[in-house]
Amino acid sequence: MDETMQAHHGIVIRAARVVPARPEEVYRMFIDAALMPKWWGKTAKAVLLACEMDPRAGGRFRFALRTEKGAEDVVSGHYIEVSPPHKLAFSWSSEKPQDAIVDTHVTVDFLDLKDGTTRVVVTHEGLPSPAASSIYSAGWHDMLQDMSLHFVGA
Repeated sequence: MDETMQAHHGIVIRAARVVPARPEEVYRMFIDAALMPKWWGKTAKAVLLACEMDPRAGGRFRFALRTEKGAEDVVSGHYIEVSPPHKLAFSWSSEKPQDAIVDTHVTVDFLDLKDGTTRVVVTHEGLPSPAASSIYSAGWHDMLQDMSLHFVGA
């Protein structure tokens, strides 16, 4: 599923995928700093250089990453809602001023399909341009694929 729409506060993108694991397992992958480097970035051949997380309402996170082509970025934000294993919401900002990704909002919903799988829906609101929307849409789709591949042992 891929939706892009114009909202009053920027562009909204949505990515969704059925992940072959229970909601509790999938949720943990989003909030455990020790686990994230084990699965994140495989599709895009990116590397997490730093992963700091304090997954509680008001807690902060910070990720430093490097793409396959050597580009580096740091993204950070704070957790708005931490409701395991159903919902996670957080702000999202890039430290690269030229990206203009400042205080956007991400919501991740974890829907239990009752068969050992979880439908994960990522909604990212407030993106400033179609170009940024395209980049982030691809990134969230890659991330969901990485997570799925982790659970199937690929």
